[in-house]
Amino acid sequence: MLENYQETTDITDVQRTCGDSSDLNNTYFVSPGFPTTYTGGTACSFTIVKQDDACQVRLDFLTLNLAQPNINGTCTTDALTVTGGASVAPVLCGENSGQHMYMDFNGNQSITITIYVRSSSASRSWNIKVAQINCNCPWRAPSGCLQFYNQLSGTVRSFNYGSSSVLNGTRQLAGMNYGVCVNMFPGYCSIEWSATSDLYGFSLTGNTFTAVGDGTLGTTAASLTGVNCTTDFVVIPAPILTSNSSYLNTDRFCGNGFPSVISYSKPFVLTVVTNGNEVNDTGNRGFSLSFTQELCSGALILGKR
Repeated sequence: MLENYQETTDITDVQRTCGDSSDLNNTYFVSPGFPTTYTGGTACSFTIVKQDDACQVRLDFLTLNLAQPNINGTCTTDALTVTGGASVAPVLCGENSGQHMYMDFNGNQSITITIYVRSSSASRSWNIKVAQINCNCPWRAPSGCLQFYNQLSGTVRSFNYGSSSVLNGTRQLAGMNYGVCVNMFPGYCSIEWSATSDLYGFSLTGNTFTAVGDGTLGTTAASLTGVNCTTDFVVIPAPILTSNSSYLNTDRFCGNGFPSVISYSKPFVLTVVTNGNEVNDTGNRGFSLSFTQELCSGALILGKR
């Protein structure tokens, strides 16, 4: 489990807040007055100073409750940015407690977390654990993986995913393009992806409210693939339907339902893409997908190993 790298540390000894910087490992960047909610209307930044032997940083959003995006999925009231790293991180807002993010250092340059709060009428709070990772650590995420799961099974959720609706009708964030990687364990050759039990566990495109009304939400009747997925979608390489073991001729999935699939493509990666707005989409909440690594069968069939 990825949690193996975490050290037992008294949070009060390593808390930092707006305007601070630190090169200490396992530092907690918290909102002013945490756990009390913060209503300040200014930007709040924390700078991660690179340790000599560090190559990467992992951010664990233990608590991250910001204002929801607008009707187009854009973070206009509150926004979290991560800058200075070797790649571009997506802009986040909404409810993201329990999520995480990896970022490689860009040479010796520091990485800055900035939370923009543009309204004093909204309440927000955050507690972000910052862990610097040595270049040779086994739990270092591969290049190109914004998220990394070092476990045989688990659940991946899109940022700001939630089972409850919001006033403006959308939880899905615009402008996403990132990779979710799962570490392949020895003796395991494939990975199965399936929707969780949440009825809204896969609602990426179209009118989710309509799918609720006609009873197709969460069913394969509401799932779309291939050329039907041009704005918001997930990519799973070389997918095989688990229902009948048939190969799909596409790797894109969208709509308001998800068919369980298995993939032998390596490394195990799920790519998440959303376009710049939620125009023509209504009530989308994102996705909540379960993954399970499958043991090798011992046979070499169609290139499976």
